[in-house]
Amino acid sequence: MSNILVVDDDKTIRMLLTQLVSKLGHHCIVASDGQRAVEILEDNPHVDVMITDMQMPRMHGDVLVKYLREHEHFSQTPIIMVSGFVQTHEVKDLLANGVDRFVPKPIDTRQLTVYINDMVEQARKSAA
Repeated sequence: MSNILVVDDDKTIRMLLTQLVSKLGHHCIVASDGQRAVEILEDNPHVDVMITDMQMPRMHGDVLVKYLREHEHFSQTPIIMVSGFVQTHEVKDLLANGVDRFVPKPIDTRQLTVYINDMVEQARKSAA
């Protein structure tokens, strides 16, 4: 079982993602925005994968990704970005700046399931 941090300001999306992560047999940690995610990461450094929204109050997803990539402990943590407000050129920038996978909203849960499974496997290999 892996620890997956879900970060989204939309309560419905958080619930959908939490249910999906739990259904896949993983432990879900939830944050309502990027700043809360940073607080959680500081208190709980055992996060194997992060799924985050882009546009959130207090701290956007791209800033959260930058935070993770700049901290040695989280620099290799796999990140899946979900968003309904990102243009094609922005997706390329996100992928170039540390996001491992991008899923547009509305979320295709089958695609996200494949990405979660891939990222969990990646995290396991990195830990070994």
